[in-house]
Amino acid sequence: MSFKFNFPTKNAGVFSVWGVGLIDRSGQNAETNPDKWEYMQDKEDQNVKQYMGAIGLNHKLRVWNNATLKASLATTVSGLDMHTERMDANAKPIPQNLIKSTNWNFVFASSLNKKYSGIHTNKTGLRVIGLKYNLLLEEATHQKPMNAITDESGFSSLLSAYTNSSLQFSDKWTLNLGVNTQLFTLNNNYTIEPRAALSWKFKPNQSLALSYGLHSRLEMLNYYFTKSKEGELINKDMDFTKAHHIVLSYDLNIGNNYHVKIEPYFQQLYNVPIMSDSTFSFINLQNDWFITNKLSNKGKGVNYGIDITFEKYMSEGYYYMLTASIFDSRYKAGDNKWRNTRYNRNFVFNALAGKEWMVGLGKQNMFNANIRLSYQGGDRYSPINLDASQKEEDAIYDENKAFSKQLSPAFLLHLNVSYKINKKNLSHEFAIKVLNATSNKDYRGHRYNFKTHLVEPEREAVIIPNISYKIEF
Repeated sequence: MSFKFNFPTKNAGVFSVWGVGLIDRSGQNAETNPDKWEYMQDKEDQNVKQYMGAIGLNHKLRVWNNATLKASLATTVSGLDMHTERMDANAKPIPQNLIKSTNWNFVFASSLNKKYSGIHTNKTGLRVIGLKYNLLLEEATHQKPMNAITDESGFSSLLSAYTNSSLQFSDKWTLNLGVNTQLFTLNNNYTIEPRAALSWKFKPNQSLALSYGLHSRLEMLNYYFTKSKEGELINKDMDFTKAHHIVLSYDLNIGNNYHVKIEPYFQQLYNVPIMSDSTFSFINLQNDWFITNKLSNKGKGVNYGIDITFEKYMSEGYYYMLTASIFDSRYKAGDNKWRNTRYNRNFVFNALAGKEWMVGLGKQNMFNANIRLSYQGGDRYSPINLDASQKEEDAIYDENKAFSKQLSPAFLLHLNVSYKINKKNLSHEFAIKVLNATSNKDYRGHRYNFKTHLVEPEREAVIIPNISYKIEF
C-alpha cells in the first residue's frame, strides 16, 4: 500500500506527506515420513516474514526568484524474521538457522537549487541517515548446535553532502562538475567522490556526452557485526565498495516521436569485500546472510558493454521501445584470478509496446494494455563436485571453477492491463499485471537427490499476478 498527499500553501511553499508499506509471509512444512524425503527441502520446516514501512514529509519552497529550497524528513523500517528447522534421521526437528533483523532509518535531507547566472546553476545538499539496528543471526553448522554469528543492537549514522554545478557555455556545450562525500560513523570510513560530464549538442537533434563518476556503496549492516569464536567483531572496519564509472552517450531525436540512444560504458570496481584464498566476492552476493569469515577490501571487478535504445514516444495512442544490452562482467577475488561474475549473462534484449484507448460516453476513461518481452543470457553457476556432494549428501560446488558454467538463454513475457475512470476531481485506476507469463523456470541453485544420489539443478517457474487499485483526488 502507498499514498501521497500534496498541500500547497500561498506563501510557505508546497508540503507533501507520503507513505508506503508491505508485508510478506512464506514458508514450508517438512515431510514427516523419512521414506518420502527426496531433497533437503523435504526435511525442513521454515517460516519467513518480511515487512517494510516508510513515512515522510517533504517541503518545497521558492526562496528567491531563481532558487528553490527542498527538505524532507522520513522514517523507514524493514525487517526479516526467519526460522528453519531440519528433521534428523528420526524425524525430530533440529534448529538450523534463525534471523531476526530489524532496521530503522531516520532521514533528514535538504538541498538548494540556485541559478546564479545565465551560465551557472548549482545544486548543493546534505543527507543525514540515522541507522538503528537490532540484529540476531544464528546458524548450526556441521551438526553442531546453533551459534550466534551476529548479535548486535545499536545506533550509527551515514552522513553525506554534495554539490553539483551545471555550466552552459552555449547552446551546444554544457559542463557538469560535482563532488559527493560520505561518512559512516560506525568505523569512521569516508569517501570523496568526484563527478563530471561534458555534453556537446553538435546538431539540433543530436548530441554527444562523456561522463565520469566515482560511486561507493555501504553494505548491509549485519556484515559489519560478524563475530569470531572469541566474540571479536572481525569485519567492523570494512570499507565502502567503490567503482569508477565512465559512460559515452550518443543521443538522436528523429522528428518529434522517435529517439535513439547509444551508450558504451566501462565500470571498474575496487575495495570489494572478499575472503583470502577463496573465490568468494561480494560482487556475487545473493541471500548470503550467514558469513562467518573475516573479510578484506581487496577484491576487484570490471563491467563493460554497450546499451542501445530505440524509442517511439506516445503518439496516436501507442508507444514502443526496443533495447539491447551486450556486456561482460568479471571479478577477481582472494585467489587472484579473473572469473565471470554470477550475473554475467552477456546479453539482454527487451521489447516493450503499449496502446491506450479512450472509452466511455464522453471518451473520458482510458483502457491501457502493454506487453514486455525479454530474451537474456542464462544464469552463471559453478560446476558440482559430485564426490564431495555424495559424501556430504548436499550440493557441493567446485569453487576452483567458480561460475564457469552457464544455463541456456531465457525468454520472459510480462503483461499489464489497466482501466482508468476519470471524473471531475477524482480518478480510479484498476490494474492487473502478470510477471513471467511464459512460466520461465528461474534457476535457484543445485540440490542433492537422496534417492538417486545425484545433484540436480533446482528450477522453479514463479508466475506473479499483481492486482492493484489507485485513487487520485
